Amino acid sequence: MSLEQAAEKTADALIVVYRHLKAILRKIPKGIFHFFRFFLYINWTTLKEVVICTAEQRLNGLSAEMAYNSTLALFPALLSIIAAISLSDSLQNTLQEMGTLLAVVVPQEVQVQISTVWERMLITRSEELFSFSFLVSIWLFSGVIGSAMVALNHIHRVPRERLRSFWEDKLIAIALAIGTILLLIVACGLVFISDVVVEILARKSCILETVGTCPLDQIKDCLEQPPVQQCLLLKTLPSTWKQLRWPIALGIVATNFALIYRFGPSQRQPETPLVPGAILAAILWAVISNLFRLYVTHFGNYNITYGAIGAFIILLLWLYIASLVMLIGAQVNVTVGEAMRRRKSQASLPSSLR
Repeated sequence: MSLEQAAEKTADALIVVYRHLKAILRKIPKGIFHFFRFFLYINWTTLKEVVICTAEQRLNGLSAEMAYNSTLALFPALLSIIAAISLSDSLQNTLQEMGTLLAVVVPQEVQVQISTVWERMLITRSEELFSFSFLVSIWLFSGVIGSAMVALNHIHRVPRERLRSFWEDKLIAIALAIGTILLLIVACGLVFISDVVVEILARKSCILETVGTCPLDQIKDCLEQPPVQQCLLLKTLPSTWKQLRWPIALGIVATNFALIYRFGPSQRQPETPLVPGAILAAILWAVISNLFRLYVTHFGNYNITYGAIGAFIILLLWLYIASLVMLIGAQVNVTVGEAMRRRKSQASLPSSLR
């Protein structure tokens, strides 16, 4: 291939990329408009329809099925995560920090059960256990996604003849399960590991700043012991990032919900919103989880009433609430989408027929 031909192909490729970027940029203002227009339809009528549809579609029963499958998948997933971390001595502190930050959301009784599994796994390290538990957790977690897909088909009122086959559903469920796990890994990395990265970057920036402003006759001393303690960036950036990591984690949870809303149902209306309901579901999940944690801590005596199985009952209740919130977010999207289509159809009618 000659140089002229290579240059011509490169130019054609750049033109194609430019056209795609131009099309995407044109859609951004429209997407922002649709995003904020969603909240104009959140009113008492919409909320009433959401409550009625939640009861008619039996979302409470479907979320109970999701919670049961989540319980089956949770402990193999914990085994695989802890087995992977236990194989590396450098990640032991990360595991302890995960337990500390998990206490913000998870009830105390659930923390005790998880901590017991963690301590046992740290004693016995096994690569075979990691591989086996990872595969089992993927398969079982695909069952959780499968239950969510069944619930989403109910929410979207998909006719029986439009439903996917079993193997199509299973493959999509496995793909969504893997995507969910990857997003959770990214969220955990941002929440648990990013503090160290941000502090290192702030320190490096402060070193460059102090060395750059150092007098020439003291440049050697600045290189050996740069006065980074007085740097404003080192004082403010890590603390600011600690305040931002939970909103970022909620954003990743909302992204995960949006992916499930998009690819979960066998059929959906193209104009049905995705992101706004996912954001509402993520925020509602965080609020309700914290309220439930406070309730269990101060008012719930599950261990006294139920004995040793009290922690598992609390875990089931928490997973049930999380599942129900996710399904309610999907129902809000569908209800608001129907209201948007009704408004659009009424606007297209002649004024005499409205």
